[in-house]
Amino acid sequence: MDPKIRQIIENSILKSKKQKKEFLLFSRIMVFIQDPLISDSVDFDEVVNSLEKFMPPHLFEDIDIIYVGQYQNLIDRSLEALYESGAIYITNTLSENIDYIENIIHENAHSIEDAHGLSIYGDEKVKSEFVGKRERLFHAIKSQGHDVAGLDYLNAEFSQEMDDFLHKELGYDNLNYLINGLFLNPYAVTSIREYFASGLEKYFLDGAKREQLRRFSPELTKKIEELINGYQN
Repeated sequence: MDPKIRQIIENSILKSKKQKKEFLLFSRIMVFIQDPLISDSVDFDEVVNSLEKFMPPHLFEDIDIIYVGQYQNLIDRSLEALYESGAIYITNTLSENIDYIENIIHENAHSIEDAHGLSIYGDEKVKSEFVGKRERLFHAIKSQGHDVAGLDYLNAEFSQEMDDFLHKELGYDNLNYLINGLFLNPYAVTSIREYFASGLEKYFLDGAKREQLRRFSPELTKKIEELINGYQN
């Protein structure tokens, strides 16, 4: 084929992909690109194919639609993505396919929590595991000379005061060093919900992290694998 003709065809295919606004995930969930994607590197056909490859469809049973664009609730809270009432809202400003894949899996984890919260947290084994890790982490933080008085680090729920301390005072670079052997990433420290969501994300996307999760967080891993196998409330 003439190189010029080939280039014309390739450009036409690329243009068609950029103009496509609707995709179907698991032949059921509408993915709607409301605002144009900022990055030319993102291919939502590949994003959808990857999600279907990585995740069993029953774990997306409580997602009805995924919106991609500019949303005030994301902008106001400086978020990349958010789950709310059966929908995932995600910014159109991410750079690579993997950024969308990670965010969608992470936010879907929160829908799984809503549907299967009793199964995940009812026996308090995940909570005990999380709080125990938090306690060991804060012993290490105190040994560095940080003042943690007034921080209820045994509270498993999200606290803005805790989040500000970890992000602004301690710093994620330092936290990333301190969590070695306890948490897979700094965000997992912020609350039990993020501990679950971060764990589920890493379980599906990173084989090495999955093995680390099995070693570091056996109770969390057990719950994830029960969900994969169709564990019901």
